[in-house]
Amino acid sequence: MRKILSVIKREYVQIVRTKGFIIGTILGPVFMFVLIAVPIIVASVSVEEQETIGVVDLAQEVFMDLDKKLEQSEYKLKDGLRRYVLIKFEPYSNIEELRNELREKVLNKELSAYIFIPEDILEVGDAESAERKVEYVSQHTTDFEELRDLNRALNSVIIEKRLKKEGLDPQRVAQYVKRVELRPIKVTKRGEEEDTGGTFLITYFLGLIIYMAILIYGTIIMRGVIEEKTSKVVEVVLSSLKPFQLMMGKILGIGAVGLTQFSIWTLFGVGASFYSTSFIPAGADFKLPSIPAYVFIYFVVFFILGYFLFGTFYAAIGSMVNSEKEAQQFIFPVTMFLIVPILLMIFIIRSPNSSLSVILSLIPFFTPILMFLRVTVLLPPFSQIGASIVILILTILLMVWLSSKIYRVGILMYGKRPNFQEIVKWIRYK
Repeated sequence: MRKILSVIKREYVQIVRTKGFIIGTILGPVFMFVLIAVPIIVASVSVEEQETIGVVDLAQEVFMDLDKKLEQSEYKLKDGLRRYVLIKFEPYSNIEELRNELREKVLNKELSAYIFIPEDILEVGDAESAERKVEYVSQHTTDFEELRDLNRALNSVIIEKRLKKEGLDPQRVAQYVKRVELRPIKVTKRGEEEDTGGTFLITYFLGLIIYMAILIYGTIIMRGVIEEKTSKVVEVVLSSLKPFQLMMGKILGIGAVGLTQFSIWTLFGVGASFYSTSFIPAGADFKLPSIPAYVFIYFVVFFILGYFLFGTFYAAIGSMVNSEKEAQQFIFPVTMFLIVPILLMIFIIRSPNSSLSVILSLIPFFTPILMFLRVTVLLPPFSQIGASIVILILTILLMVWLSSKIYRVGILMYGKRPNFQEIVKWIRYK
């Protein structure tokens, strides 16, 4: 045990003292803040630019009301000017010729876009007409704010006209069909709390952290083993250590580095949580939910267990090869065990207690990510959590045994990359 502790101390100190660790630890929270805060801020920023839009109104009844609708303050720029300036184009006998003319104006930047309103847009009563759509033609069709504004204004005008044709008062009808919003409230043992999507984001974010941490620190283990092996340092080290002691010391030491980094980031996170609303724009329908303490406890538990499980894989791979290039063939299957849970995250978050979710979360190679997701979204029975931890520990013990068998032979093997049959022989070797 003393020798393992010596290796742990060596690995820990060697990494913690590097500039990369110090810079990464400091910039990590900053990078995470930028990833979360900037998209929220940018999404709330309106594009302050006037758009000139051509309109072909084959129905001959929509243009004037649409133009008046877009004069309203909700569609104006901050300086009070109109954002959408409409220009009416009378239809020719040859519609295709008019389309070509407007297309050229769009390409030459004379128009930002043009809207083509079909003749029967105001008709109701048959499925075919209901499927007809107004066309928005532009070089730039990814300004979602503009599309939303035009779509809302156009729908308002067309619906009002359809109602008037039927002899109905649009204002009275609007009161009757006013939308009711579903307000999601999460109930916990601590009470009720409104959830506007924060639980989903936090769950997804923490799941990705476990994935990235296992991948990054596992790769560090593999690179360390390859470096020691190719530099022949390992031959000196093994003169006073058993291969198993060296492997476990390396895994535990690098794992301690990961926990240190996460502890520092957690302190940053706790401090930032007090100011979490400062970067959320006023009026934004988004709130960060409170996170129960058990989520952080299980995060550490599943990170440690997941790290040990995959760390043994990476240590074994590092001992088998002579360079990172050779390692790629062996890394791919291991990486797939991490990628598959990422692909299943949305399903687990949406249906954490389904039979399939329970089964998937009990598969040991998926457990660190998927069971943690279930814990974060909707705490499952402790029998399931306990069973997943027991299964994971038993799998880790099995993988430690297999990896140590491979490690003790592979760490001293140079030259040719082993094939599957040779690896089996290493495991059977006594």
